[in-house]
Amino acid sequence: MKLPVYLMVMASLFLAGCANKPTVYVYAKYLSESQKKEVKETLEESKQYQIKMNDFDMPASITENTLLYSLLLRDPEFIALAEELSVEAGFPIKRTQGMTEGNHWYTKNSLALFLLPEDNGSNLVLFKQDLINRYEGKQCENVTALNLDNDGTFVLDVQPQSDGYMKDSIKGTWKYRQYPFVELQKEGLAYAEYYFEIQQFTGSDVVGEIDYVELVSLNAGSLPGGCSFIVGTRR
Repeated sequence: MKLPVYLMVMASLFLAGCANKPTVYVYAKYLSESQKKEVKETLEESKQYQIKMNDFDMPASITENTLLYSLLLRDPEFIALAEELSVEAGFPIKRTQGMTEGNHWYTKNSLALFLLPEDNGSNLVLFKQDLINRYEGKQCENVTALNLDNDGTFVLDVQPQSDGYMKDSIKGTWKYRQYPFVELQKEGLAYAEYYFEIQQFTGSDVVGEIDYVELVSLNAGSLPGGCSFIVGTRR
């Protein structure tokens, strides 16, 4: 067999083998970089799956380590193997369920792992990643919005005064040490100047239900009394 033909045959066999491997979608939004690396390497070492890591939001119904699998999965043994590998990576699966709707991958030869870090006995209701967003100001006078960014920085947007004077936006770092409190530390200061209490509630409009997170100011001396920042996520 000539070399080019041989290479084409081998490539075809390799691609066919990859095509027969189920895909594992790993929802790893709440994992640290080292945890993501451990999960990915553990799955890769088995050489049984194609792995796709992501930082997508999880369904609200997912509150523990969960494995969802397509009913079109070619070999049910891949479910048990994925559970074993997840345990090996440090994330025991608490719930396993077949799914047939709600996402395009359910119709494919695939599984999904929704992984959460250990609670460690804390009473956190929200993860830090859940707070990263842009919040609109309520009763905050000329402070119109609060941005909590992924890199741990924040920006308080300030609109121009009536005399046309444009005050600089307020910048610094934010911390989420313990539920339900968020701290903002301005640039150049060694202490937090703004404190907020997290409040969660559900509302609705003509389209459907909306989950709200509201950050209520606890120190009226720094912001107007009754000031809060709010963001909503449609279910």
